[in-house]
Amino acid sequence: MPERNVVSSWPEAERRDPAISDRHYLALRPLVEQLKEGIDVELADRSGLDVLDIGCGNKPYLPLFERVAGTYFGVDAVEGPQVDAVGVAEALPCEDASFDVILCTQVLEHVDDPRQVLSEIRRVLRPGGVVFLSTHGVFLYHPDPPTSDRDYWRWTHSGLLRIFRESGDWDQLGIQGQGNVVACLGYIVAQFTDELGQRLPGPLARGLMALVNTLSWRLDKVFPPNARVPAPGSMSANYLVTARR
Repeated sequence: MPERNVVSSWPEAERRDPAISDRHYLALRPLVEQLKEGIDVELADRSGLDVLDIGCGNKPYLPLFERVAGTYFGVDAVEGPQVDAVGVAEALPCEDASFDVILCTQVLEHVDDPRQVLSEIRRVLRPGGVVFLSTHGVFLYHPDPPTSDRDYWRWTHSGLLRIFRESGDWDQLGIQGQGNVVACLGYIVAQFTDELGQRLPGPLARGLMALVNTLSWRLDKVFPPNARVPAPGSMSANYLVTARR
């Protein structure tokens, strides 16, 4: 882990504390809130843990694990300044049972074989270890890298629970929608609002985006009252799976 003063100024703070005018606010804010809660609940009173970040990029969520992590190891398919090992999620360059915590955010929709990814996660996770995995429910097509076709999968809460259960026995397995119907629709609208905003003066563009996000966030808390994840009729742009081996 980096020194505390380095962590306090860690890059990509906008992912950990998104502005209300951020086009990804409606997904990032609940993801961060749920990760913080999950760390507090699942890793309470633990420290010195070995954490693996799959698809790490610049490790934007490393500061969330500062209290509990002894090591923070990042794997990505491409090289980067914060990437410790290059490899695909279907064949992690890690030894069996070598990590206490695994984080995998917005990767599963882009991989060739989601089942193999979950098999690899179980392989490198120690007994009693915890997985935090987020992926899209309903969202725009967004291949990564952009010049590829690598955007293959979308999920429901039932589909995620099923594929996790098929990967092996888990002592605990839970799923949370990151917002419901209104937030999901608002998140999609926000992407097109951002495109429109590129043709407007900066303050006006930010104000318009903030309006979309604020209204969506507030209305999503109360409407529709009966279509909340996992009820029939529900819909979420993103999900967080928390699983303990």
